[in-house]
Amino acid sequence: MGMIRVSCCSFLLSCFLTSLVAQPVAVQGVVLELDADARTYQLELDAITAKELGLESPHRFKVGLGDAEINYTTRTIRADAVFYSKQWHLERIFPVDGAGAKAMQDTNERLHKSTATMSRRKYVKQGDYIPNFAMIDQDGNFLQIRELQGKAFVLNFIFTRCTVPTMCPASTNRMSELQKGAKETGLKDLHFVTITFDPEFDSPGILRQYAKGYGLDLENFHLLTGTSQVVQDLLRQFGILTMEEDGTINHTMATLLVDDKGRVAFRKEGASWKAEDFLDAAKKL
Repeated sequence: MGMIRVSCCSFLLSCFLTSLVAQPVAVQGVVLELDADARTYQLELDAITAKELGLESPHRFKVGLGDAEINYTTRTIRADAVFYSKQWHLERIFPVDGAGAKAMQDTNERLHKSTATMSRRKYVKQGDYIPNFAMIDQDGNFLQIRELQGKAFVLNFIFTRCTVPTMCPASTNRMSELQKGAKETGLKDLHFVTITFDPEFDSPGILRQYAKGYGLDLENFHLLTGTSQVVQDLLRQFGILTMEEDGTINHTMATLLVDDKGRVAFRKEGASWKAEDFLDAAKKL
């Protein structure tokens, strides 16, 4: 009988932990310490969240490879807490505060109001100036695109979970090729900007890990995420169409060369553009 009780208890505990894996818990707190080698954040939780998770605060959470390279110490983050492999993990980590957080909110509110008044036939074409917007880069920093004024950059859209070889992977491979080609031809001031279609999943840490997988040099490459609202506004501004279907995002694509004054100097639709075309256009700026 004793053995049966132990088995029942073990079964109930297994069911409980399985339910935790299936149901991530949204958490928010201040990062007290980063241990990059152990890939952990020590997080100060509020009393209600700590009680919900059955944890003492602060608690040390395991984080992903990309997140372990971002120092959020003293900053407030939001994330999903998930229990597996006998420990708590933080996934989809986003900063809440920091330099530029309030400015990002104000900038994107203006963008949203401007986008709401746009004609359905109007979007940013070659020769037009791009609107200012603010997002979060792969270092967890808030960035307004106007901060790149004075530098030309190539801009595209992808999402990290895209598995269609001829779409996002092809576009990112071409961005990598273009970045290497720019260095070889002396275009040292050319920057690169990639915006995610999937901001709820593509956190700064995920984007950072994605970039390393493609060999991107993050010194002049900005992979950006943010709220669903700002992404939708930008898709509308840049004339990109998306549709969620069968658990993925179907979308059109466009890549743009923006000059040092914020004007679109060159634009190509689809993912099959050539790096040489952008290099030639950048040399003429």
